Amino acid sequence: MVKAVVAGASGGIGQPLSLLLKTSPHIDELALYDVVNTPGVATDLSHISSRAKTTGYLPANDGAKAAFKDADIIVIPAGIPRKPGMTRDDLFNINAGIVKGLIEVVAEVAPKAFILV
Repeated sequence: MVKAVVAGASGGIGQPLSLLLKTSPHIDELALYDVVNTPGVATDLSHISSRAKTTGYLPANDGAKAAFKDADIIVIPAGIPRKPGMTRDDLFNINAGIVKGLIEVVAEVAPKAFILV
């Protein structure tokens, strides 16, 4: 059994990445996590015939812990896009904070997972 997680699954990179993972014959469980819309993305992907059971999680009710628990592979395309007037340093600092928060949860519930950022 291979469990993969996409953190940032509702974004412009996360959605097509989730689609590709859903169609992979190597994935048995696909957990999608983001701050908005993830259950809807999971429902859309559930109509694709594949072996991967797909579930969407939101931050409420410890959604991150539930999504990451016992994961084998975690891909993190999460982050905000650069806005007008924002420096690269600003963008890096905000996105680094997002990734840091996710990694802290991963360390607690899936310490042996492979992590791709």
